[in-house]
Amino acid sequence: MLRRKTALAIAGLAVLFTMGLQSCSSKATEEQMKTLSDLDRQRDGLRNDLQSAQDRLRDAQSKLAQQDRDLSECNLDTQAAKDGLTRWPNIWADSADWRMPSTTTTPSK
Repeated sequence: MLRRKTALAIAGLAVLFTMGLQSCSSKATEEQMKTLSDLDRQRDGLRNDLQSAQDRLRDAQSKLAQQDRDLSECNLDTQAAKDGLTRWPNIWADSADWRMPSTTTTPSK
């Protein structure tokens, strides 16, 4: 008799436990599904924004690198011009003799 009461008590607890598990379903509610959908859309939008920002950054870095190259070339040209100006009226080396030879002839007799 005691065994029968214990068995019924255990069976009753098992039924209550099973019913309790069924009420805790693993299915998402409609509100939770809407929230998930909204979060997915936000995530996709943020991914697109990030990709767009990365593309703009690469473009800006490319333009900056080109301007750095242009600036370097301009600095080289400026330095060459300054070097030329320091030597300007005397651009030929001192060792060169650019005087015209004298062409005066003595009269022959």
